[in-house]
Amino acid sequence: MDMILLDWTRMGRNYCLAGAVLDHSGVRIVRPLSARHRNAPVRNVGWSAWQLDGRSRWEIFELLGPEPAAAEPPHLEDLWVRALRPCRRLATVEQRRQVLAATGRRDGEPAFGAPLHTTRAGAFLHAGEGTRSLITLVLSRASIAFAASTRSGMTEPDYRAALTLPQLGERHLPVKDHHLLQMAEQQGSNREERIARLNARLRDMGESIAVRLGLSRPFQWGDAEKPAVCWLMADGFFSASDPQP
Repeated sequence: MDMILLDWTRMGRNYCLAGAVLDHSGVRIVRPLSARHRNAPVRNVGWSAWQLDGRSRWEIFELLGPEPAAAEPPHLEDLWVRALRPCRRLATVEQRRQVLAATGRRDGEPAFGAPLHTTRAGAFLHAGEGTRSLITLVLSRASIAFAASTRSGMTEPDYRAALTLPQLGERHLPVKDHHLLQMAEQQGSNREERIARLNARLRDMGESIAVRLGLSRPFQWGDAEKPAVCWLMADGFFSASDPQP
């Protein structure tokens, strides 16, 4: 099974991956998980950096030994695989557009299959709610802005995107787009320069931006007696007309 790498998001020192499988039935989104962690208590182990060093978004990988994982809503895209094998080619621009269009919001239903709950700045679903954990929205560039802050005890800035979302208004979501953050870190020596680079790259994408939104793995927030929550995050930003790495 071949997969086009679409979302490559930071999860501590590891990476969470999501990709698109194109076949006779259309486009199917999958979250490949390493089968070596099949018996882990939670599915937030991710892929190590050395396994992905030098790889690229939109690169095609062969998924070795794919097996469906037991459903854990809203993460119904999970797939156990033995390994990822690079095919040394990229998806065409037409395939990229096809993937982004196929993963858009479905008319007449909540974006993730259940209404999002909101906080002052963010949004979430409870673990067990929803029917998918990844979508694409096309937003005006003017409705997006990047910012960062440094929290006490943390060495790296906390990057956020202010997004004006349908039915939710303005939300300030964690930015997990590895490619975008890597570019900013390579070209900016401090927090202010990196934010300037992020906003400059956004301007280069044109007026319409395809934004990949995803839900985190369950996180216990507040009262331990309450259900864990899956936080809404900004996983990727692309030109809607010319999606590039």
